[in-house]
Amino acid sequence: MNHLKFLIPTHFMFIYGSLMLCMLNANAHAQSGVAISNIVTQSILVQSAPSEKQVELAKRKLDTLKADANANYLANPNVITQFGFQSVWQTTIPHRGVALFAGMSLDGNEIFAWDKLGVVTRLKPSTGTVLWQGSTQSKLDKIYSITILPAVTTPAAIALTDAATVAFEDESGALLAQESLRRVPATAGVKAGDCVVFGDGEGRVIWLKLAESNIAKVATHRDAPGEFSSSKDLGQRRTLLCREVFAAMSLGKVVTAPVVAPGYGVLTVSSGGEVSLFNATNSKPIWRYKSNAPFVSKPNFLDGVVYVAGKDQYLHALDIKTGKSKWDWFNQSPLVNSPFATAEMVVLQVPDEGLVAFSTSPGDKVSGIILWKSKATGNVITRTKDGLITWDDASRTMTLVDTKAGGITASANLPNARWVSSTSSVDGTIHLLCDDGRMQQLRPIELMKSTSAVTPTETKTSVNQDAEVVEPATEPAKEPANEPATEPVTEPAKEPEMVFSAARNSFM
Repeated sequence: MNHLKFLIPTHFMFIYGSLMLCMLNANAHAQSGVAISNIVTQSILVQSAPSEKQVELAKRKLDTLKADANANYLANPNVITQFGFQSVWQTTIPHRGVALFAGMSLDGNEIFAWDKLGVVTRLKPSTGTVLWQGSTQSKLDKIYSITILPAVTTPAAIALTDAATVAFEDESGALLAQESLRRVPATAGVKAGDCVVFGDGEGRVIWLKLAESNIAKVATHRDAPGEFSSSKDLGQRRTLLCREVFAAMSLGKVVTAPVVAPGYGVLTVSSGGEVSLFNATNSKPIWRYKSNAPFVSKPNFLDGVVYVAGKDQYLHALDIKTGKSKWDWFNQSPLVNSPFATAEMVVLQVPDEGLVAFSTSPGDKVSGIILWKSKATGNVITRTKDGLITWDDASRTMTLVDTKAGGITASANLPNARWVSSTSSVDGTIHLLCDDGRMQQLRPIELMKSTSAVTPTETKTSVNQDAEVVEPATEPAKEPANEPATEPVTEPAKEPEMVFSAARNSFM
């Protein structure tokens, strides 16, 4: 009994001691957890606050990336977004040795480039992938342009050189024919219907057309003695001749590539001070406009009006149907740049004045109406919703100009861009080419965002308060010697004699 009295208190004391020990351990663990949490928090705070060394290292990496972009891209993708454009692709066209590129040609959305060895490259518009390469067979011939013409079997890409026309298979680039030219081109060729039209140094305007010949039956199969399979079911090979089908004359050397005015004809300007409109299908002259000084810049056509600037110091606006003057703006010095016509304005780079915008609807103002002047350099190559895109060859500078008042919105120097061209006057896709073979495609961001094909529309941009807006200028009256002379011509042009030479179908 005494023994039990002793054991019971002992058990109670043991249980009480165990409970106290558990409470002390729990308290110790809680305090250690708080300490660990504080340590982790402090570690995170330390990691989230980089040191000056880390900041400097990050800046150096960013500067390196920017330098690489400036060195490798013809137009830095970050810079070009200021113009409302996005870089779609850039590629390096393969070429032999140190051969430099000599030019590029855009036929609609089709892209061609060529080097100084006469190697022509066709690129896929959507990716810049090389579709094919072909040789013109001559390292000495100068290539003016490349145009795709329809033919009986399949279309052909026609390279116009200063000595011959070279026909390549449209899909593969295989050499089909090489035809010597009777006339030495002085301009690039343009497509008018199913013809290529160009001007020569003696004032002739030449129409070339593909003629498919020597369609040979290939490899007939002999089934039995005296029996042969039908040739209609067998493949065929062809030979193409690019023939001179029409010719017309202008006064003096044709100085720029002809301009096709859909529904009206083909426009040319000459060093003899003549603007001519020819029938696109038979080369017959429709009208001629004569000035007392040479024209050296390409005309522009919009909404039934031809705009052309000349060394007679006038910007002329001519009626496309009659060739008669609608209005003429006078300048104190000769005009040598091409006008750019779009919607409500025609824009011209004027010596000592800058970029000048004129109203396309001056009403009864026979001397024209000036809308604004801008300090932007170069000529306009396309218009987007953000404004006018200009390119200056001399300084290799691209500029975005506000259409409301002529203010400069953005400007960038692209020193590696040797050739710059746009596919359209409105929302055009811009292509840049360097003489080392690098080519880059820039496309308006708005077109990139659209999910379906939408016809480009022109929109006005906001006013730039820093731009210079001028009042309509009063120009001196023209002297009688400068009055336009319109000569309707009814007699058809004489067709030249056709001359053919054998086509060569093998590569050197």
